[in-house]
Amino acid sequence: MNKKSIYFGGLLLTALVLGSCASDDTATDKTSGKNTLKVGTVFSSEEEPATRTSAKYTGSGLDFYWTASDKIWVKDDNGNYNQSASDDISSRIAAVPGSTTTDKAKFWVNGSYTGSTHKVRYTGKNGTKDKVTIKASQTQNTPNDAAHIADDGDFGVADATGSGAYNFTLNHKAAYVTFMPYNTQGKIGGVIQKIRISTSNPSDHLAGTFDLADDGTLSNPTGTSNSVELNLSNFSIPQVSTYTKNAATMVVKPGTYSNVTIEYTLYDAVTNVSGTIKRTYPSVTFDAGKNTPVRADLDIKVYSANGYYEWDAQQHYWAGYEWDGANPTQTVLNGESNATDAPQSTNYVSAHGLRDFNDGNSSSHSAVNTFNTNEAFWYAKEGDPHWEDILWATMGHLYTGGMWIKKQSIIARDKGKTIQQLKDEAPDGNNYTTNTNGLLYKSSDHGVTIPEGRPVNINEYFLLPPLGDYFLGALESLGDTGLFWGSEPQVSGVGATNLRVNRHFILASNFLGSRACGFKIFHSSTEDEYRPF
Repeated sequence: MNKKSIYFGGLLLTALVLGSCASDDTATDKTSGKNTLKVGTVFSSEEEPATRTSAKYTGSGLDFYWTASDKIWVKDDNGNYNQSASDDISSRIAAVPGSTTTDKAKFWVNGSYTGSTHKVRYTGKNGTKDKVTIKASQTQNTPNDAAHIADDGDFGVADATGSGAYNFTLNHKAAYVTFMPYNTQGKIGGVIQKIRISTSNPSDHLAGTFDLADDGTLSNPTGTSNSVELNLSNFSIPQVSTYTKNAATMVVKPGTYSNVTIEYTLYDAVTNVSGTIKRTYPSVTFDAGKNTPVRADLDIKVYSANGYYEWDAQQHYWAGYEWDGANPTQTVLNGESNATDAPQSTNYVSAHGLRDFNDGNSSSHSAVNTFNTNEAFWYAKEGDPHWEDILWATMGHLYTGGMWIKKQSIIARDKGKTIQQLKDEAPDGNNYTTNTNGLLYKSSDHGVTIPEGRPVNINEYFLLPPLGDYFLGALESLGDTGLFWGSEPQVSGVGATNLRVNRHFILASNFLGSRACGFKIFHSSTEDEYRPF
């Protein structure tokens, strides 16, 4: 290390990741300005790497930096703790244009220091000599720049040794958690606004104000909380874990906690959709002076935009014009319209292109092997529908909601029937697969209220999301209603069998809606095709 005739000070943090050592942190003199003469005893670290109080994640651990207004406390000959009166942090920052931090610092402390050893404390940017406050609400404004920890609860202790001038290595005693969420299923468009850690035990102390002992232990908690939230300035969500994109660091009280839940609050400003992804862990230990990296795949389902079809069309609605293709003119938001590149069918007459609807009296293309009319009525009447505000994405944006419906095998079991019998007859005993009349069942018309939340026996249910539909090139009802084509046309009519779901009802029909509508496809033989997990 390039040494001068003066002491270059710093606080050393051994930042560990899941028990392993952090990357080496070699101190170098990056300043070229002269040091201003200051009054007081110098407390610094010449032999050790520099310690810092702002942090960046390096991929293997936290790398810390000094920021303006950082202070230390030192115990004098009379047993009193004195706060550092001055330091060289600001001059070091100013010496490097564009910098807001420095990797080294030196502190001057007033008082009498004649012993060979003196106790040192760091209690945060606005801390007192004997108390530490770990905040229950923290804020980080910039990805992978945790300058906030100096305000939100970082602390440490040390033994300074020397004579006249002292060297010390600060041992940070807070625990740190660095979050790096991502979504491997694809682009979801939204941002992360908040991350929250909580436990199931209200008496746990993840945050609060504590007395600080010389060995760094905390006691006598007041104003405690069993949760800590980290507010973020709209951090992005990459498809792979990328710490430079969104690393967010939280300070918590060290300890072992049970039933720990981590919540990620997401928001899409375009669709005005927000939602929370939760992960629960039976036991988590946050060690003093160590960083726990959390690389969480949010696993948000991304639905393809290619599955919309006019009834029994040979190609999907936007074939050749896909939103993520070479000629992306597909409309992707509610209310957007592109009649020019949409299939050229009218409401009543097919244009007979590959993307246009089949106007015959039987299905032979995309509607083959979807649910028939009888099955649609079983789903609607006996499917025990539940609505859950589950997050998902399509066409680069976030949406929420979906209807859980009992699987055919479960309906058959509960009704003492076979699956084939459900296909052959509707719940009233009639076979509607060749019926020419307009048939409709809407749950809300029969006094059925759709319960909110996930069914208990979730494996007995499948999910249909509200993916909306296209009509004459316009996207509608995305995020509100799911519309799915079945296998049978209304004979001598313009409609066909379809199933519709939203928060308020489930509807089965053999006529409602023109065959020219671009609905999604659903196959009763593969009921989990839209399952989000």
